Amino acid sequence: MPQSLKSARVMVVAALSTALAAGAIAAAWVFIGPTGFSFAWVTHFILMAWVSWIAGPRARIPNHGWFRVRPWEARLYPVLGVRLFGKLLHVIGWNRVIANERGFGGTREGLKELDQHTLRSELGHSICLVVTAALSFGVVSGEAWQGALWLVALGLLFHLYPALLQRLVRARLQAIFARLSRRT
Repeated sequence: MPQSLKSARVMVVAALSTALAAGAIAAAWVFIGPTGFSFAWVTHFILMAWVSWIAGPRARIPNHGWFRVRPWEARLYPVLGVRLFGKLLHVIGWNRVIANERGFGGTREGLKELDQHTLRSELGHSICLVVTAALSFGVVSGEAWQGALWLVALGLLFHLYPALLQRLVRARLQAIFARLSRRT
């Protein structure tokens, strides 16, 4: 299949999945109402399913400057509890659930796949954070403050901390890649 057709197919699938996710969130707004925990919970899971589809394992994310972790970030995130959040994910078994998706097999090539996984995951969670902020603004404009608070609280738990955790992992990967490049 020519590259232009592949690109067009990817764009159509992304547009359709985005429309489907938007429709599902709109349906949740209508049938559940945007005022409480249930709407926020359903919305975040719709967002996670949507972003997993559009930025899944097939997607290759270029390593732009935004994704480069600065030295001060690697010191800040543990202070914010990001490392504890990572340990919590390990305790509840989340790492076993996504082990295959990470693509890390203990090799140098596996490190590159793990780096790509952190890029995809951070991008996906960041997109979800932006959508959460927009939805929260919409919910607040409808004077459903409690619903907006639930959206924001779950956004911190489901998207901000996971995105920061990916950056913390990538800081370690960047240090490993730097050491490996000095050896060669």
